[in-house]
Amino acid sequence: MRWLVTTLLVIAMFCFGVGVYHAAGLLKASHAGVQRPTQVSAPSLPGTMYLVQGGAIYRLRNGQFTQITADDGWVQVAVNAAGSQLAAVERHTNYSDLYLLSTGGRVIAQLTHNGPGSRPENNHWSFYPRFSPDGSTLFYDYDPKDPFNTYRVDLAIYSSPSNPGSSSSVKWTEPNQYTGGDVDPQPLSAGSLVYSKFSIDTSFKVASQVWFQARPGSAGVALTDPADGCGQPAVSHDGTMIAMVCTKGSNQTSELDVATFDPTARSLGSITTLVPSGTMASPTFSPDGKTIAYLAPAVAGGSFQLWTVAPAPGSSPRELTTDLGLDSLSAPAWAA
Repeated sequence: MRWLVTTLLVIAMFCFGVGVYHAAGLLKASHAGVQRPTQVSAPSLPGTMYLVQGGAIYRLRNGQFTQITADDGWVQVAVNAAGSQLAAVERHTNYSDLYLLSTGGRVIAQLTHNGPGSRPENNHWSFYPRFSPDGSTLFYDYDPKDPFNTYRVDLAIYSSPSNPGSSSSVKWTEPNQYTGGDVDPQPLSAGSLVYSKFSIDTSFKVASQVWFQARPGSAGVALTDPADGCGQPAVSHDGTMIAMVCTKGSNQTSELDVATFDPTARSLGSITTLVPSGTMASPTFSPDGKTIAYLAPAVAGGSFQLWTVAPAPGSSPRELTTDLGLDSLSAPAWAA
């Protein structure tokens, strides 16, 4: 019976990995007409936004794109609330590392040293950096190794001081095994955390939920139902709303939803659908909370463009770009 359970778990892990691989391929869909952001302009937005395309970070300000890093595998950029510092991931073939950058793209410090090693299975991965609201702490994903299976990668959320001189870290979450782990950390001003948590039921079906956790190591509480398939949460700067992507049981489409959020009661209000059907990815709130930016293709199978929508019922989405191929796994980072 033990060997049967082990075999079924390995099959489930393989199937999940294949599913994630194909989903990532769909999210990165592109076509021959993709241009560099510096070749186009966009409607002007308040503040400054940072986006990723082709392994490079671009700054969008006053409707103009500026490339601030080389095409060196950069993904998942974050900006602190003051707009004075960036954190980003540099991804390699079999590991990735976190860096602190200036707003001009200059490397200030390398925060992790996850590879390369002589044995790829011993390398580590770091993803999804997010600054705490006061900028003093950096939350991120990291894969703590299973000593009995170094090939199992289930990401857990950690936090460290954003000061590059500090090496201390705190493990926040304990991921469910063979799910890929806990991702999309969204730290709150009270010191708590919202993130995406995955689980596998007895029929080996993977479910995504938006999760709330008050302190490191605590059990936390689900904010959404497994059947809704919600993840990729974005919390407004005042902490009163959460935007998220929900699949509602579909393997091919998703919707962009928003709900009021009460961190004291650890609950969401009624969920409002803003964009009902498509391939939604990576929402983020504007600094004033009046707009949500997100990534989606304009046509099925197309490359990902930048869109905005107001977080209110009946709002119309606005397509800001038409010819880009933005990295849908890298949420826009928006600072005042």
